[in-house]
Amino acid sequence: MPRLDAFMLRPEQIHPVVRIAHRQQGGLVISDRIIFDHELVLIVKGKGQWKIRDRSYDYTTNDLLFVPPFVPHSFHDEGRSPPEHLAIHFDFAAMPPSASEVLADRAPYRVRLTHGLQIATQRALFTGHRWARDLVRVVAEQNNGGVVEVAQSSMRLAGVLLEMLSERKDERTLADPIILRQQARVNVVVDHMRENLSGTIDHRALEQVSKLSTSRLQALFREVTGYPPLDYLRRLRVEEARRLLADQQLSVKEIAALTGFRDTSHLSKVFRRIDGLSPARYRGALLAGRQEK
Repeated sequence: MPRLDAFMLRPEQIHPVVRIAHRQQGGLVISDRIIFDHELVLIVKGKGQWKIRDRSYDYTTNDLLFVPPFVPHSFHDEGRSPPEHLAIHFDFAAMPPSASEVLADRAPYRVRLTHGLQIATQRALFTGHRWARDLVRVVAEQNNGGVVEVAQSSMRLAGVLLEMLSERKDERTLADPIILRQQARVNVVVDHMRENLSGTIDHRALEQVSKLSTSRLQALFREVTGYPPLDYLRRLRVEEARRLLADQQLSVKEIAALTGFRDTSHLSKVFRRIDGLSPARYRGALLAGRQEK
């Protein structure tokens, strides 16, 4: 079996590229196949069975199905009533893999989302569900051909995908116990970071908290959050610094001490790297926005 290249993607990196979007009447009958991108299939009318990863499911009107790339699957419509479905082929982002490359030339790959997030294989919606309405509009906008409409279709699809990530109610989205254990171990370390932002936190301290070696903890953090642990810690500190900058009674020097930076210069350097501006500029813009409001 060919090796799958794995691409880690954080939720904020989801900027989908729509490849094909169509609405089709007639039976959904497709023999075993694989696709080279991702696909959402909304059953507008009809019922039948489909098979994915050697598991079979029944589907019916208003069901939303998700098909990842390079996974064998098939559809068999019952044909008892005039069926109709819409299908949207997409990439989660222009990279990975390159949206401009020829689909048939892609090597097997999968996109893995950080923080243990997954999209359900199948979701039961209802007539008039907002996701269904948005997907219908994605198809219409994509096929209209206008530059603005195509951009709108991608933004609309991004909204649906992000909401699908936040929904954890579907009984067919069985959480991988390994992912849950990984998330739990990372959460212990993150809680320690949040509780000790003003203190000294280094690799040795994180080894003691996690009971893992530095190399294993690095790999685990990248798997779950998309960042190595000390980089994640810096982002937590900048996040807290942003919150404290809203308090005009606190000096930047005090905020640096409260968030674990050596001094104002260190805070400014990291703040600029992450947010693109200095703490003073951020505070100025924040206060100006308040006055304008």
